[in-house]
Amino acid sequence: MFERARRVTAAEDYDIQSRYPSIIERGDGPWLYDVEGTRLLDLTAGDGSLLLGHRPQKVIEAVTKQMRDYGANFSSTLSIPRIELAERLVERYPVAEKVVFSKTGSEATTLSVRLARAATGRDLILSSGFHGWHEWHLPYGQMGFDPATGVANFGYNEKALARMLTEFSSDVAGVIMSTELYYFDPEYYQRLSAMCRKHDVPFIMDEVFSGFRCGSHGLHGSGKVPADMVVISKGLTNGHPLSVVMGRRDLIDAYDTARAEGTYLREVPAMAAGLAVLDIIEDGSQHANGERMGQLLMDGMRDILNAHEIPNMVGGPPMFFDVITTAKPLMTKIYRTAYDYGVHFDDCGTQLVLTSFDESNVDFALSAFERATKKVIAESDIVPGELNEEFRLNTAEEEFGGYLRDDDRTRGLIEQTVQAIANRDRSLGPWRHAMGERSGH
Repeated sequence: MFERARRVTAAEDYDIQSRYPSIIERGDGPWLYDVEGTRLLDLTAGDGSLLLGHRPQKVIEAVTKQMRDYGANFSSTLSIPRIELAERLVERYPVAEKVVFSKTGSEATTLSVRLARAATGRDLILSSGFHGWHEWHLPYGQMGFDPATGVANFGYNEKALARMLTEFSSDVAGVIMSTELYYFDPEYYQRLSAMCRKHDVPFIMDEVFSGFRCGSHGLHGSGKVPADMVVISKGLTNGHPLSVVMGRRDLIDAYDTARAEGTYLREVPAMAAGLAVLDIIEDGSQHANGERMGQLLMDGMRDILNAHEIPNMVGGPPMFFDVITTAKPLMTKIYRTAYDYGVHFDDCGTQLVLTSFDESNVDFALSAFERATKKVIAESDIVPGELNEEFRLNTAEEEFGGYLRDDDRTRGLIEQTVQAIANRDRSLGPWRHAMGERSGH
């Protein structure tokens, strides 16, 4: 199968070398099965797209009923499931005066930026974190300004954002941030939200990952962080392609001006899946179980690493927690070895817990993790480094582009970014250019 894939579809690095040596055939609850029949406990949750587990019956029934009795895609963008799902989301989230849909997280974050530009008539976007694969945020890991896209990355640095808003707020269409929940508490996001509000700049929260894993409503939905637009996706439909941009009515109503159009924005089965998922998680029991299982797993992995004297930082929301150590090559080997023992940990270190986990699954995962840790340490001469503040700051920069130091280098990067923004060609920004071409100006 790998050789067939190489011939016709696979990228050597992304599809093959960076993946474990299996081709998954099916999933069932918390388990994966590859083409050779190997069973693996799933800690990847389909890169976070699954919330409940593989093939939950009520979601299957909802999608099947939609396909069998009604159809998949119609001439109109509007369908009964779309309207009903939008109504449910408006009821569910404080920010959601109105809602529009897209297919992927990358599309939805891009749509949120397009809406902010269309609504405000401004071009400059201030960003932190990963928002997908589109060109406007390819250089997300480095502080700086890209004049081709009109996007400045402030690297989660509060002083950088304050400086940019103070100097350029009349040009800023929006501030968009991915939620990094290990490093930053809700108060951090509250401060940045207030900063944007002070300067009359839309604050956009990218909760594609955290929207259904930081509690059942995400960071914004918990009521802790005000926002002007919020993007959610993973978990909402348990694996079906759908993403949501929700926010203030005046921002969402810029949809006509933004001209964000597409044939498959009309697709209905994913809407039916979303309604089914919201029904399933309505009473809170699914998240209560997932969070309890996640806490047990998180505590157990930390205990195992401590017992083997591997310095670590393990924390975050229980269904979406990070395992960071001072010996990344060692952890890569541990995860690969645990895979041979039947557990598919996410080897990037972010473990994603399904609500269908039970204590036997947690015990199985911890047993595999402990066996793998013992085996790798016995066979490896890798010496873990020291866990100190310098390591924490380096990790933030390497993993998500967080420039959290207050030093000469960081201050220099802020100054360079501010000067690059100030020197940009303000006569024709990327949004005005794109819309001007569409309207013939």
